Amino acid sequence: MRNFKPNRLLAHVLLAPAAYFLIANDAWAQFDPGREATEAPGVAAHFPDPAGVRFATPGFDPAQPDFTSHAQMMARLQALAESQPRSVRLGSAGASAQGRDLPTVLLAEGGRWRPEGPTLMLVAHQHGNEPAPGEAMLVLLERWAAPESAALLKRVNVVALPRANPDGAAAFKRVGSDGADINRDHLLLRTPEARAMAAVATRYRPQVVLDMHEFTAGERWIKKFGGWTSTDVMLQSAMTGNLSPEIAQAGLDVFLPAIRRAVQAEGLRDDWYNTTSADPQSPVAMGGVQPDTWRNIGGLRNAVSILHETRGIGLGKAHLARRVQSHVVAAQALIEQMAAQGPALVALGRRVDRDVAAQACKGQITVAAGQTPEKRTLTFYDAKTGAELKPTVDWGSALTLRVQRERARPCGYWLAPSEKPAVEALRALGVQVKSMPGARQVSAERYVFKSAEQGQRQDGRGAIQDAGGIVKTEVALAPARVRLPAGGWTVSLAQPLAGLVTAALEPDSQNSYVAARMIAVPKEGEGDRLLRLMAPVR
Repeated sequence: MRNFKPNRLLAHVLLAPAAYFLIANDAWAQFDPGREATEAPGVAAHFPDPAGVRFATPGFDPAQPDFTSHAQMMARLQALAESQPRSVRLGSAGASAQGRDLPTVLLAEGGRWRPEGPTLMLVAHQHGNEPAPGEAMLVLLERWAAPESAALLKRVNVVALPRANPDGAAAFKRVGSDGADINRDHLLLRTPEARAMAAVATRYRPQVVLDMHEFTAGERWIKKFGGWTSTDVMLQSAMTGNLSPEIAQAGLDVFLPAIRRAVQAEGLRDDWYNTTSADPQSPVAMGGVQPDTWRNIGGLRNAVSILHETRGIGLGKAHLARRVQSHVVAAQALIEQMAAQGPALVALGRRVDRDVAAQACKGQITVAAGQTPEKRTLTFYDAKTGAELKPTVDWGSALTLRVQRERARPCGYWLAPSEKPAVEALRALGVQVKSMPGARQVSAERYVFKSAEQGQRQDGRGAIQDAGGIVKTEVALAPARVRLPAGGWTVSLAQPLAGLVTAALEPDSQNSYVAARMIAVPKEGEGDRLLRLMAPVR
């Protein structure tokens, strides 16, 4: 595990430079500057370029109307690996739905991953119309690979996915080529891009995850409040049910403050991540608390998982240097904080892994949770004049979860032989699943499905528009002694990724494999497909 080694999902490949230009059939993204909004001068004046900062990625070339293309990025990464062989290993996590490479970059002393040191995992460009993180990723990788950063790489490993959604980036669209929002697929793993990210996380077990995005600058905000957003940087750590308290505290008390101090020192304005829908009646809400986004799934992988968003969607290339600098400053603050903590951060991760596994058969699990309704005053810049606007809004806070449904934590789950797709998805997450070679008598709880109807996934803003329909169920639990046949599978909660297991298998969670139709609701008279195990199965 000290280096990139080929396997089915994560292969170490080094391609000749010419090969990179054959990977993508498009030299440029379908970015159209004419479709982007233009700020009034009074608004734009609030966002000057950072003084003394100049970036040289292809997206900053005045002669290039578009951002860095996939081919340009691949060539740049190849050149980096060739120029810095002592610190850089370029690999591939697989291919996108349309066959574009999903590059991975490992930065470490001697180019070898050291599990005794903390690992930072960076992900950019999950959404194809959010270009600043991709430009920033090239800046960061080149900075950290340079000999001047050798001391930093002695203390911290870095594994990066510079373009997690190359199909979306090529089309300059939020979603992947199949229309799915990859950032809502990190529990179901229906897209090759999400599966690739899961494979990298499973292999390198990062202690800190940084998910780099951009947020909408105007549009819905102008329609609702008459103004452009005033914030440069929006932040949120993992906030979801069954999250380790230690991981939550490290995010809120250590790493987020480190980022805030750094961006404020640059004269940048920060706030909690927040969004809203086009519905005039919808609230403004912090990022969702469901176990489906990369941020929250990262937290359930027992990593300090942070969402960093910059003001960018709808702006084209306006303020690009300021947006990129925001990402660079935040990531630099994170890696320096990790270097300062060193082995203590690795010890935290291992301790949380043990604590999560030790909770099997004990206490309660959260099946459904929501945000807490509050009131909050926000600041916008008047779309015509640039003057401050300060409306008080209905606010959905993720800082305190409202537990909507909970139940006793089982020792694990049993899946019938028919449920191979669910087993494959769990294993792709890195979850340990065991086959049952022989029959067993077990103490269990059956799910009694009281109702099953069509529904939609929800977050703090309401229905998630591009998430697709779900099966919304209501269940009761019935204790039983069950003789399990040979050929099924057991999934113990005595493992570090137990939080992912409960999110996937409790059927009345909107993110579950039942809700997603991966496990069918049994028809009357059919046998069990899924059981809660109330004692360990030996």
